[in-house]
Formats: sequence, C-alpha cells, structure tokens
Amino acid sequence: MKIKTAVFLFIFYIVSMFSSTVCYAETIEHEVNVPPKILVLGDSIAAGYGLEGYSTDRYSCDSYANILHREYDEELSEKCGNKLINSSVVGDTSEQLLEHLKNNEFDKDLKDSNAVIISIGGNDILGFFIDFLINDLGVNSETTKEELLEKTKDIMGIAMDMKRMSDDMDSALNGFGGRLNEIIENIKSKSNAQIIVQTLYDPLADFDEAFIFQSMSKDKISRLNKIITDNAVDENGNERYLVADVYTEFDRLGTRLTNIMQYDIHPNADGHTMIAACIDKVVRSRTYSYEETVPDKKNTANSLHTVLIISGTAGGTIIIAAVALLISHNRKGHKV
Repeated sequence: MKIKTAVFLFIFYIVSMFSSTVCYAETIEHEVNVPPKILVLGDSIAAGYGLEGYSTDRYSCDSYANILHREYDEELSEKCGNKLINSSVVGDTSEQLLEHLKNNEFDKDLKDSNAVIISIGGNDILGFFIDFLINDLGVNSETTKEELLEKTKDIMGIAMDMKRMSDDMDSALNGFGGRLNEIIENIKSKSNAQIIVQTLYDPLADFDEAFIFQSMSKDKISRLNKIITDNAVDENGNERYLVADVYTEFDRLGTRLTNIMQYDIHPNADGHTMIAACIDKVVRSRTYSYEETVPDKKNTANSLHTVLIISGTAGGTIIIAAVALLISHNRKGHKV
C-alpha cells in the first residue's frame, strides 16, 4: 500500500505543479481614430428633444449622439466597439450642469471615457426668449405667422419687456464664463478624456417673421460662443478643450435645421445630422486608445517548461523511491 500511496502522491504533486503554473498575460494599447467610449453632457439639444422617437432614455431617436455612436460602433466593431452614455438633462443650464458635476453624479462614467461632448448654454439665454414668447406674447405651437407678426408689430408696446429680457440674458452671460471654466476643471480633475464643447446655433437668423428678435438673438448667442472659444485655451495658450463650431454650420439655416417654424428652437433630424458631422470632424482631429489583455505566450511557455523540468526531476526521485520500496517489500514477502 505504501507504493500506491507514493504513486498517488506523485500524481498529486504533478497536478499541483501544473495547476499552479502562472498563465502570463500582457496588456496591449491600441490607437484608434474614434473614441471607444463617449460621455455626452448638457441640455435638451444633446438629449435629442423634439425628434421622432425621442424619450427620456435618450437612445431611441436619431440624435447626433446616437448617430455618432452607430458610426463609431461599426468602425470599431472588430476591435473594441463603441459605448455611449448620454447623461444630458432637458432644461439644464450651465449652473445646473456644474451642480451635477459637483455632486459627483457622473464620476463613474467620466473615469473611463475617451471623449466628453458638451452642449450647454442654450438655456442660459434662449430660455428667456422662449419664456417671453409663451408667457408675454402668448405664442404656442398653433400660432400662425400672421398672428406672430400681429403680436410683435407694436414694437413700442413690447420694448420694455424686451429690455428686461435683454438684461436677464446679459446677467446670465456675465456668469457663464466662470461656470464653464468650473465645469471644465471639474471634468479634467476626474478624467483624461478629450473634452469637446459645442457652440450654440442661432435658430432665428433666417426666421424673418421674428425679425424683431433677430438682432438680440445674434448679439447674445455671439457673446456666448465667444466665451466658449476664448476659454478653449488657458492664459499660456495651452489647449483645455476642443470646440465644435455648430454655430457656423447652422449659419442662416435655422428654418431648415431646427423646428423654429413651430416655435421650437431644437434641431430637427437634418440639424442633428449636421451637428454629428460637425462634431465628427473635431473628434477625428485627435486619436484615442483602448487596452486589450492577451496571453503572453512566451512567458507562459517558459513557465510551463520550468514546471516540466521540475516535475520530471521530482517525479524521477519519487519513482526511484517507489522502486526501492517495492524491492524492500518483496524481500519481506509483502504483497503490493
């Protein structure tokens, strides 16, 4: 029985050696032209509000975020694919986005994102315009062009209201730069992702029925966009984020690319396609990377070779011991 025990111990020893063999792996970093993971932050423009199929889950419409996701996921299909997280909030201002960041609501997704795309600022100023149309002028989706012209023809009668609206916009713009800087610094403290900030388009530029508001709209939106572009670099000229100039792409195309004819400032399907193309150009101006873990065949093979040598040496020793036990037992007349 002692020989059987010795053989059992030998087998157990060999199995143990193999099971404890280290399976080496190495991490390979691959460079790609589009980001494997995108985090979208901001407002209703980023959410896809107003599009067919839009819902609160953000992923059921042809928003520019979903357009980019489909394109990038197909491009990276044989590599790592593309993941999209759309955390935009309908109605958010820059102050509210900053509050979300300070409350660490996006930390998990920021940590491993390759690109963060931001649409913010529209509600800071255009919200006042929408409020004026709805609450002061009584405009709604059923208001005709003729009715709008009738409501706005008495320029002197609404001058004071417009002055108040202009002052409110100016106040919001005065604080926008500081809030934007805090937003960017908060993101950079939590992520190494490439940050892309969109400029705001002007939905009224070619909407002549609202001519009374066109000058104000152009002035305020231009100021907002200047803040965005000016803050893209720091005082030493170092890049802080990239700018996707949506404003220029939409120049005097508001009636084609937004729902402004229905008194809705949000982009339509063509508008989202245009924004996707604009952002894509900026995205592809940089490269991104992802990591792949693969077996390190060389080190694994060396490890296995070492185990075999050790196992062979140890096994030979045990076999010799077993033979010696056999001879000893046979001499004493024991049966195996």
